[in-house]
Amino acid sequence: MPTLEQVNAAMAAVDTALQDINISQDMEDALNDLSNVLQRIQNATIAGMQQSLVNALAANNADLQALNKKIADLSAELDRTAATFQSLSRTLGTVVSAVTALILI
Repeated sequence: MPTLEQVNAAMAAVDTALQDINISQDMEDALNDLSNVLQRIQNATIAGMQQSLVNALAANNADLQALNKKIADLSAELDRTAATFQSLSRTLGTVVSAVTALILI
């Protein structure tokens, strides 16, 4: 498939040729037909570019969602670890209090 730049250049050349007041009616008809074909090619090229962009965005979004899940999983793991440390800290605090009370008796 030609690039959009190539199609636009061809369309500009056709438009320039159509400006010539000395062209025959047959040539003008042929150039108009060519202009219509180039317009369809241009539309197809743009649609292809848009689809490529959509595909790339979808792939990037899938990667982003996977990363978000990984971060959420790690965050949950960190929350569990923090809860474990909090529980351990409370237990040690209780032991220290109990030992301190026994020492002071």
